[in-house]
Amino acid sequence: MPEVKNDRPSDVSLAGLTVISGLVDAISFVGIGQVFMSNMTGNLLILGFAAGDPSQFPLVATAIAVLAFFLGAGLAGRLTDRVSNVRRRMVLAMTIETSLFAATAVGSFFLPATQAGRYPLIVALGLALGGRNTVVRRLKIPDISTTVVTGTLTKLAADSVLGTGRRTRARRRAGEIVALVFGAWVGVLLLRHLGFNIALVVLAVLMALMTALYIWRTSPARAR
Repeated sequence: MPEVKNDRPSDVSLAGLTVISGLVDAISFVGIGQVFMSNMTGNLLILGFAAGDPSQFPLVATAIAVLAFFLGAGLAGRLTDRVSNVRRRMVLAMTIETSLFAATAVGSFFLPATQAGRYPLIVALGLALGGRNTVVRRLKIPDISTTVVTGTLTKLAADSVLGTGRRTRARRRAGEIVALVFGAWVGVLLLRHLGFNIALVVLAVLMALMTALYIWRTSPARAR
């Protein structure tokens, strides 16, 4: 079946995925404790901090997060090589991510609420975000990664009135940054008012809705 013309996620859809990333990092950093699921730069720094003072930083949890992210990104690299159709690739990747989020939500009700009991949740979330990061990067959409916005923030500043003044893709870049911050804010609110387990349930439901919306929007029937 040929690819439909609108198979690539829209900027709004990608911003939604960025919101999810912020939400995940808020849940993991605040709910699990000083560990990121999408911001691997932060985790690598925490590994360095933990090496200097292991009593203050979660060395094992952070190492698990980095390894799970690496594994998820690697497996997604194989996926993108074997599935050339962009829509099929995105549907498969988003479905897997939704399934991993759902497994995390269910597992949170049965696993002990201890640091070690959170390790399986870290693995599932790390696999999900690592896989998504690879799939989105292979789309080669400028200024969009849905997980890290350091480069986007740099480009926004460099092309602002303080820099070149060109304002290249300023709206897209600003939207990506705002989406990540917004997701983190929502994640903290969910933790504060609904608790860790329910926050993970909301995460899984939101991802499922985004996946369903993408499948509907890019369906071949709508492209006719």
